[in-house]
Amino acid sequence: MKQYMDDSIPESLLEAARIDGAGNFTIYRAIVMPMIKPAWLTMILFAFRDMWTVQPSGTIFSEELKTLPYVMSQVVNGGIARAGSAMAASVLLMIPPILVYLISQSNVMETMSSAGIKD
Repeated sequence: MKQYMDDSIPESLLEAARIDGAGNFTIYRAIVMPMIKPAWLTMILFAFRDMWTVQPSGTIFSEELKTLPYVMSQVVNGGIARAGSAMAASVLLMIPPILVYLISQSNVMETMSSAGIKD
């Protein structure tokens, strides 16, 4: 994240804001945060994706607390007779990450395209 901030925010822009009388908080709020918003949203998307697939099997003892990926692994390990249930559960498991990606797609693309542009 620090590397992205160093590469994407020109020092001349920050210097111009300081010359105009902006303080550190104003520079951060009005200049830095809007410029790094796509990177933050991309990081949040990847964190959501990683947390969605976590299967903490050793810490779940109650049926009400089991996550959908954990239940999916139990269904898959149940044998060939549950193949239809496994397919239905896998479709349900794909819906939240796809929705999160579709909502934040433009920001992810903006981050990916700006990461390749060097002055």
